[in-house]
Amino acid sequence: MFGGIRVLELGTWVMVPAAATVLADFGAEVIKVEHPRVGDPGRGMRGAGATDVNVSVEQVNRGKRSVGLDLSRPEAREVLYALAARADVFMTSFLPRARRRLGFEVEDLRAHNPALIYVRGSSVGIEGDEVDKPGFDFTVFWARSGFQSAVTNGSGVSRPVGPRPGFGDKTSAMNIAFGVAAALFHRERTGEPSVVDVSLLSSALWSNSSDVAYSQSAGADFAAHPMPRQPPSGAFGTADGRFVFFNFHDATQWPALCAAIGRPELADDPRFADPAARRDNAEACTAELDATFGTATLDHWRARLAPLKVAWEAVQTPFEVADDPQVVANGYVAEVTHPGGRTIRMVRPPVQFDGRRPELGRAPGIGQHTDEVLTELGLGDRIDRWRADGVI
Repeated sequence: MFGGIRVLELGTWVMVPAAATVLADFGAEVIKVEHPRVGDPGRGMRGAGATDVNVSVEQVNRGKRSVGLDLSRPEAREVLYALAARADVFMTSFLPRARRRLGFEVEDLRAHNPALIYVRGSSVGIEGDEVDKPGFDFTVFWARSGFQSAVTNGSGVSRPVGPRPGFGDKTSAMNIAFGVAAALFHRERTGEPSVVDVSLLSSALWSNSSDVAYSQSAGADFAAHPMPRQPPSGAFGTADGRFVFFNFHDATQWPALCAAIGRPELADDPRFADPAARRDNAEACTAELDATFGTATLDHWRARLAPLKVAWEAVQTPFEVADDPQVVANGYVAEVTHPGGRTIRMVRPPVQFDGRRPELGRAPGIGQHTDEVLTELGLGDRIDRWRADGVI
């Protein structure tokens, strides 16, 4: 979908690099600029598992070429400007103070390419007193946005519930990818390049917009008052320590559910006869369902519930979900083999076009393609000198 589009990425950690990876997955040529010796600091996040393959880096940097540049050096900026001159899109996660100091603000790059689409991924936005405040997924997307408070309320814990790695970064990355696609479309139609801005804070507010909007409408924190239990919606534990989770909206399916779990008498119990009765007697209804589901294993209930026209799912772990039959059937997880023979599994982007699944590449090493790219730019004769001087 992005074949022929050239993307220049000067991003660190996860959000912006992940957005560039999505574009690479769908055919864009992405060049990642990073420090020639230490690289993107995100390379320090190894995650868990294999020590020979940095899975975190692979997931958000696959399919790119890497050029190592020390942008504190004027010669390196010459290379950056040459790269920008032939790019369609420039993407960065550097904050304003650093962009000005290192010479790659919008006007710096558009002096070399007036048609360049310029993309900024930030923590808390481009206006206000905190534009240079550093921020990460955990601090901004999770804590500042209200997400952490919302998921903690009613959880029974005394401290805020912790985040999962990369959750906000990956959400923000897809928002950036949408922004790039829209900007390319706009430029194609009008000839005008755009400056695209996405922040962790804006992405979190959009993702949690129901809680935010409901709270504003109510004039109080909507999430501070957990929604009343409306059985059979909710989670029920099984005999093997697992859970099934229901989102029950079709009241006509209550008798069928009762029959499927071997409790047809519950459908005739006046305390549970209709949604209003089940709501008024939620504690008693929940107790009956808890007791019933606790008598058998998750596999047993999967088989019994499968024929029902009811929205339910087993609560799965991240390890299990990669082998979920629907994940496998739709190719949502792909295998990538590294030169040493190790195969790792990575998640594809969540969009498919015409039923096709993008092939996933490997992440580059730090500066792996520096010589190759400089030669393409006609700067091959400077490689040895610049390397000796620490420019590349």
